[in-house]
Amino acid sequence: MSNHHWIPSSTHQGLATGSAVYAGNDADGSPIYVGRAFHEGDQIPAKIIPSKQACYVPHNGLEHFKPNFEVLSGTGFTWVGSSNGHVPTGAVVAGNQRTGEPLYVGRAHHEGSLTVGKIHPGHGCIYIPFNGQEHSILHYEVLVSQAKTQWIHTSSHGPMPPNPIFAGTDTDGSPIYIGRCFHNGDQLPAKVIPNKNVAYVTFDGQAIPKYSYEVLCNGNVQWVPSGHGAVLPNAVVGGRTSSGETLYIGRGHWMGSLTVGKIHPSHGNLYIAFNGMECAIGNYEILIEN
Repeated sequence: MSNHHWIPSSTHQGLATGSAVYAGNDADGSPIYVGRAFHEGDQIPAKIIPSKQACYVPHNGLEHFKPNFEVLSGTGFTWVGSSNGHVPTGAVVAGNQRTGEPLYVGRAHHEGSLTVGKIHPGHGCIYIPFNGQEHSILHYEVLVSQAKTQWIHTSSHGPMPPNPIFAGTDTDGSPIYIGRCFHNGDQLPAKVIPNKNVAYVTFDGQAIPKYSYEVLCNGNVQWVPSGHGAVLPNAVVGGRTSSGETLYIGRGHWMGSLTVGKIHPSHGNLYIAFNGMECAIGNYEILIEN
């Protein structure tokens, strides 16, 4: 998940914004950051405006100034659109009401600002503090902590784990997902085809079927063009050879398919399994974790 923590602060301390989570801007353009503070027994998401030495929470129809608060610090977040009190998986909980109901971090546009506030699922809206008042808004964005990629073991006879990362399609349109497994001492990226109850790795010119493997799931990833063995920063590691060389995850177009395979940097190629053979591709896409 994201790497974050809440740092105690106050309006007279000043705010080091280097790792603070940026949320938006006030109507005059002043940057707004994510915070939280206590008010009448509730722990409430807050808008922090360092240039004004101010922190505000919304509560009971009003905007309340808070001299003491916590600042959300860290990385690995994204903003996801939502509405009517709904929050996606991974939504950041900033606090809760005295009753125990969680309050989530959100932001919304209002009168030229993009303002952080509290998403109150039970009320079906976000509340933001603005110009002395608490304003309810039905459509907003939710701060979500991004999951890191993880390898989950399964087999051709077991269910696919949740949130597998889609990699492409076979020639008949069957979805292909990213896997890995061992063969002859190498840990190799694999193409997993759930519709066919099999995964394939490439080794020594051949495509080798595998029936027990790991599947890559979750994560904020993207495919980036590359080629000739080049590896980009934050490339996802798919395995290693028995001699210790790192192998990466790539995909390429081949005979009407978009197939995942192993990038072997010292060979300058992506190798994919296709029709029983190991096929080399010079230009490909490499999987990057954001």
